[in-house]
Amino acid sequence: MLTYSKNIKLKRIDLPWLLVMLVFIWVLGTAFFHSPWEPYELFVFAVVKGIIYNHSWLVPVVSGVPYSDIQPFYFWIYSSIIKLFNISSIEGIGKSVRIINTLIIFAVIIISARIGSNLKAYKNGRSVILILISSIGFINNAYQISPNILILLGFCFYLYSLQLYRELPGFSSWLLFIGLILISINFTCEFVLIAIFILLLLPIIDKKWRNKPYLFTTIIGILLFTIIFYLYCYQLQQVDNEFFLQWKNRYTSLISRNNYNFWRNLVDTVSLLSWYVLPSWILVIWTIYKRRLNLFKDKIIQVNILLAILLFIFTVISGKSIDNMIFPIILPFTFIASIEVDSIRISIVSLLNWFSLFLFGILGTIIWFIYISFNIGMPKYIIQTMFTFSQKYHFKFNIWQLILAIIITLIWLFMITRRHIRGREMVTNWASGTTFALALFIALMLPWFDSVLTFKPIIDSSLRYINSEKCVTTAGSSTTQAALWYYYADINLIPSFINIDYSLCNQAIVATENSKEINKELWRIQWQAKRPIDKKIYYILKRK
Repeated sequence: MLTYSKNIKLKRIDLPWLLVMLVFIWVLGTAFFHSPWEPYELFVFAVVKGIIYNHSWLVPVVSGVPYSDIQPFYFWIYSSIIKLFNISSIEGIGKSVRIINTLIIFAVIIISARIGSNLKAYKNGRSVILILISSIGFINNAYQISPNILILLGFCFYLYSLQLYRELPGFSSWLLFIGLILISINFTCEFVLIAIFILLLLPIIDKKWRNKPYLFTTIIGILLFTIIFYLYCYQLQQVDNEFFLQWKNRYTSLISRNNYNFWRNLVDTVSLLSWYVLPSWILVIWTIYKRRLNLFKDKIIQVNILLAILLFIFTVISGKSIDNMIFPIILPFTFIASIEVDSIRISIVSLLNWFSLFLFGILGTIIWFIYISFNIGMPKYIIQTMFTFSQKYHFKFNIWQLILAIIITLIWLFMITRRHIRGREMVTNWASGTTFALALFIALMLPWFDSVLTFKPIIDSSLRYINSEKCVTTAGSSTTQAALWYYYADINLIPSFINIDYSLCNQAIVATENSKEINKELWRIQWQAKRPIDKKIYYILKRK
């Protein structure tokens, strides 16, 4: 039973081996192999396949068409490693991408811990890791293949370089250069502009930054970044000027005024942050309260505060997708939240700890209940409901899944039954709760969940209706169907930018929620299918 005592002198029980075990289980969840899921995994897998098969390194392509939605050099990291090990099968490429992404997640966690260890707080590296892996926003970004996790790694290098510039100015300048390169992988250039603006602003707001090591670090780091980025842009322009212009217009588009409303954006951003950086925003409020007079004494906390403020401002005024603009705020919230964990009042600790026990206990019970229902075949209405969302899913008992789930549950029960919980141990319990819920779901429910999200059954069932030796068109470029049919079936869909009716191809693959958009007088529907969770239906059409 949990107890809370103000009078007992407590021994720290946030043991390092518990932390290592939590991180290992948490990150291992990202390495489980499953089909590519939306929104970005389909394109990442397809582009990497295109680079491996067609050697189109500088201009990435999906189904033979240049793809400009994600920065080209994002794919180089995956492709170069896969090429190094001479992996060429579809399954091998998919597994390799996930393993590399898992290593990137480990890198984010490790470097964040190093930054946290140098902040002015007791053994703060541990607290940073625990808060980070329990943050909903970090979970959301780490458990999918997207550029976001690499951008977070870039910000980690960026912050770490500013922490080391006095002791290791040469090394820190290289860290800064790598950080800026990774940050620039974003869809548009806001993040790298924010990062450079902070570097210019720091000496103005605080004289502690006005010194030669800082000047050397920033000048060399920015100079190296500028040279490499310019050479990339120049080479891209020489190879494919049309693609370069498309990429430049997208990358330099800072403000979107389509249906822009400042107050709506402000409310939506605050609403998103209310859960996105949970539980760190609660600890941030406590930190501000406790260190309100000396919060800026730690220089890295200064940088994190500036980063959080600028990210929030840019998100509100840009008019773009809030999710894509605000996600790096996870890091500054984590670092600020960590520094006053040990001083949290017992009443707050008790409230948050019991809330986490209740929340993750309920989630774990639901997952176990559904799994047991699959095994015994009752209650039937739950099983039937689960099957209606899946595609060709057949439950198969797997002893290793069960053993893993039992081990995860026992670890969680062990961690939550410790006595005399304080601030740091409360954070450990919250992190163990998120790890328990995520890992338990993956251990017991991943086959079912993959059958809900996968596109593979759709593509497999469509192939008999397509003559792959003749051209196949689709509406627009960089579409989901182009990535899917290229990745799974090696079929290049020729984009029709105006209307498929004007295409020279006698076959078409389109995706739409309204079949009335198809010209029935010109096209005959040969096949159609959809995922149960989708409104969008995929059609194979043949010209009459």
